[in-house]
Amino acid sequence: MMPTLTPHIPVPQPSYSQARENLVKAIPPQLLCLLACGGLDCRYEGPECWKLNEQVIRGLFSSWVTDDIIATTRPSNHLIKKYDIIEQFQRLNIRSIINMQFPGEHAHCGPPLDPESGFTYSPQIFMDNDIYFYNFAVPDFGVSSLMTIIGSVKVLAFAVREGRVAVHCHAGLGRTGVLIACYLIYTLRISPSEAVHFVRTKRPRSIQTRAQISQVFDFARLLSTQLIQYPDMSLRHGAPFTLQHYLNRQALLLHGQEARNLRHTPKVVYLLCVRLSCLALGLSAPPGVQAEVQKRTALRSLGRTVRDTLLDNHKQSLPLLRDCPKGSLVGSGWLSSWDEPLGFLERKREVLLDKRSYSESDLSKITDLELNPYCTPALGNERHWFVQGLIGPDLRPVCPIPASVSPGHHNNKKESHTVNKNCKKRKCTAKEALTKYSSNTELCRNPHNLVPTSVAWAVAKAMADPDPLGETILQRSALLQEELNSSDCGWALLVTQSDPRVLCCLLWTWLDKLREPVLSAEDVDRLSCGANNSMPLGALRKPQRHTICCLLSCVSTVTSLCPHREEAVLQQLVRTLTRLYLG
Repeated sequence: MMPTLTPHIPVPQPSYSQARENLVKAIPPQLLCLLACGGLDCRYEGPECWKLNEQVIRGLFSSWVTDDIIATTRPSNHLIKKYDIIEQFQRLNIRSIINMQFPGEHAHCGPPLDPESGFTYSPQIFMDNDIYFYNFAVPDFGVSSLMTIIGSVKVLAFAVREGRVAVHCHAGLGRTGVLIACYLIYTLRISPSEAVHFVRTKRPRSIQTRAQISQVFDFARLLSTQLIQYPDMSLRHGAPFTLQHYLNRQALLLHGQEARNLRHTPKVVYLLCVRLSCLALGLSAPPGVQAEVQKRTALRSLGRTVRDTLLDNHKQSLPLLRDCPKGSLVGSGWLSSWDEPLGFLERKREVLLDKRSYSESDLSKITDLELNPYCTPALGNERHWFVQGLIGPDLRPVCPIPASVSPGHHNNKKESHTVNKNCKKRKCTAKEALTKYSSNTELCRNPHNLVPTSVAWAVAKAMADPDPLGETILQRSALLQEELNSSDCGWALLVTQSDPRVLCCLLWTWLDKLREPVLSAEDVDRLSCGANNSMPLGALRKPQRHTICCLLSCVSTVTSLCPHREEAVLQQLVRTLTRLYLG
């Protein structure tokens, strides 16, 4: 459950009455535009009806929602030329424009549509001036699927990193407001009520219909189930938390180069391994890790702006729901919906808190992956993103995997029963395979004759002996886990943590919290069959191989400096990956 910035933020209400919404749905869009929009005199097709302070972009009814995002009406070829909008974009450092219309939409409003694009302007005008153009079509007064809005939000998050962004539909109120509110939830982890009220404060009358408000709540409800990095194992009916499930959820949240790099590797494991390796080698954080710190700074600034705006507006105009029970969903504005009565919400409280997938139709692709985790592409020329890939200049695989291995092998119950009888043998073969891989890994066998520092000794000791941790370390680890579950800024706190005991506690705890070990009994059987091969991990699936390779990269880096700890570290690694104790 995401934290709220301000208490007692009321659930937002729609701008349109139910009768008006029903009328809008009943009339065909083209006829509605012809009858109700005003034609050439449509107030959203020029600046005549708007004050200068309502035109951030001169000539367009436009507003700053954040320091990086402008909500605006749609531009047109006529307005672009008359008000030199391209020059305004460049002066304001607007590097991207996101269009949420369908081609041919609102054809009776303003000047004729551009014959090639079907919009009021040619996207090529912007692209010719190094301004990115994106189109995510959503029906007027309507909503898109959750998968579409998630994709749109990730593109918006990427575009914001490149520069400022202008978002528009027709009036820049309904669909535009939904996208920006969902972006705020995605980046700041605020409640949907807070997101809607903030957007409306900056851009009055935004997010107009019941369906649009519900979509913001649906998005937040879905997102909340995907954010958990460290699940509460005390919950009896929690969602499955296996390696494959985690990667499926991670794929929803990551975007750009990070999503490609971490396609088969959990981000939490990756960053922990990078941090431990950097500490052991005495290196500063690589650029990819430093980006998390910079991102945190930007998000903290935006978060303060949102909090202060909501508090000021809350004192002036927002009514308090004084009768709401403390901690209720309506009071927090989190998982409630604008049209659900209080009693009904209270009855649904436990269901909503445990809800893991809001829309089965929208998540059908993800569900298919979860039901069939073996549907990975054929093995071939893979690009492994190891810890040394960030520390050093070389990103080449350190141990190629043969293309002839098939990952889709299952053992029947009889075979599993036989494996259980050979538990001792399985422990040895798992350790043998991982040790052989680690010893063949030419990652960092002290190539520069580095002398181990006290920090390197501490890292090796923490990786080898995670059990004797003091209560203070466990508390600090628990606080970081809570921060990672509730805030995107938690990643920055993780990569700036300098105590190897806390980092190792986080690493082993995450692996222990998986419902199933990374290496099952069947996986160890396959490893034992290929233990004498030059590449024993080739029998595993991609998520297993990439995760184990990332861990072994870290182990190799640390134990190259403290070789006397290698045996103990590998024993701990095998113990965690297999849940088997090596006596």
